[in-house]
Amino acid sequence: MTAQFDTSWPAFPVPLREAAGAALGGQLYAGLGSAGTAWYRLDTAHRAAGWQRMADFPGTAPAGAACAASGPYLFLFGGAITPAGHGACQSGAVWRYDSVANSWRQLDLPLPLGLLGASALAQADGSIVLFGGYHRAQFDDFCQAHAAASEAERPQLLRAYMARPVAAFEWNRHQWRFDPRQGTLHDEGALPFAGTCGAVAIDANGAAILASGEIKPGLRTPLAWHARRDGSGWDRHALPDTAAGVPQEGVAAAFGGRCGGIPVIAGGTHFIGASANYAQEQWHAHAGLAKTWRRELYGFDGRQWRGLGLLPAPRAHGLSFQVGNSLLLVGGDTDAGAAILETLAITLSNGPGRDTVSYPA
Repeated sequence: MTAQFDTSWPAFPVPLREAAGAALGGQLYAGLGSAGTAWYRLDTAHRAAGWQRMADFPGTAPAGAACAASGPYLFLFGGAITPAGHGACQSGAVWRYDSVANSWRQLDLPLPLGLLGASALAQADGSIVLFGGYHRAQFDDFCQAHAAASEAERPQLLRAYMARPVAAFEWNRHQWRFDPRQGTLHDEGALPFAGTCGAVAIDANGAAILASGEIKPGLRTPLAWHARRDGSGWDRHALPDTAAGVPQEGVAAAFGGRCGGIPVIAGGTHFIGASANYAQEQWHAHAGLAKTWRRELYGFDGRQWRGLGLLPAPRAHGLSFQVGNSLLLVGGDTDAGAAILETLAITLSNGPGRDTVSYPA
């Protein structure tokens, strides 16, 4: 399998990290996060026109919100906001963007849980399922305490917060289903794996895949969970080692989706050594470790995840869109958080000989 890359797609007009977006037919929508209240659309049938600015988000723009499309609407769930004159906190709101009227409306549906960093996946019946998300009260209480503390007090406050095991963070490990027609959110029960933030959600022909992501701040999981088509449960698969003898840390804030029908994961970040530290009960597992941006591209062949090569550059924290047989990587950043505006399209093809990857030098 050969991966090919196309950079001829329109670049995003502003830095785009921790953003929200989804595809509606041939229209791609993206914005918020580092773009503030700005909201853009790209018509894939007329891509030469580039990203066009649409109606701005009318509230305090969230970062890390979950987003998915249903009918002519995009729905936005939670995220982190910083209201004027206040510290950061989680949004408890659900917003609806009407693609026909080009307008926003907040729904009368207060969220019963925190969904910062959650993953949203549109379903064939028009519903939207939600996985993961940061515990709202814990996040809000920490942000409030951190904002009120002196500069001298903050390092100890941060260490105390981080030096806890996975279970103590109480991230959402239930599957929730949003019904746009009824405007309701229903808890469908606990999942057999830890709650995640920044995981990749993929629709694999009607069955969900939730791949990797954080399971506590700074600690990733190398596992991908695949829902069985008969609804009887989930199967566990691991991402391959990054190199011979180098354990897989897992990635958060990676790109992903179907590429030519194949589930793929690309890029993301992790802290090399965090998993080993955590195994030694060093609960602040990423303390002193450098955040690393990754280039690896993985694909699932129906039996296991396999390496498909490397992206042209390390990349994370952006948005993914499935367009035809390609997967588009929009926005995000690279090493040390440098913004990437270039849009990258990935396609896979069956080539002769062993598996290879090609990309611009």
